Amino acid sequence: MAKRELVVNALEAMGYKPQIDDDGDVYLHYQMKVVYVLGTQQEESKYLVVMLPQFCEIKQGEEIKTLTVCNKLTRDLTLAKVYIDKNLQDVTSCCEIYYCDEECLTSQLERSLAILGQIRSVFAKAMSEFDE
Repeated sequence: MAKRELVVNALEAMGYKPQIDDDGDVYLHYQMKVVYVLGTQQEESKYLVVMLPQFCEIKQGEEIKTLTVCNKLTRDLTLAKVYIDKNLQDVTSCCEIYYCDEECLTSQLERSLAILGQIRSVFAKAMSEFDE
């Protein structure tokens, strides 16, 4: 089975309705957020990135504070990375995962979605605590 099909089947078994975008990436709606699964076109690798793109816009004058919070969360959170996009205007989070079989893939996807489902709240709390 192709890697993309494996990911789509795992997500469908979890109750989601994944779709394929114009670039060939898998995406789904999770808790009113659009989450992408990247790396499905590289058949030889058992590596994927589950991404919540641009979940927060960086406010003018808060670039250093945002970068500091991103760094802290990336250090503190298991599995998740929080970073500023290339455009230097938005914050994105992702979970990089490896899997060995379908069961492992499903488990990793569930964990990644749970983390990304909470990341916006965790980020907002960390931003507010930074000022204290």
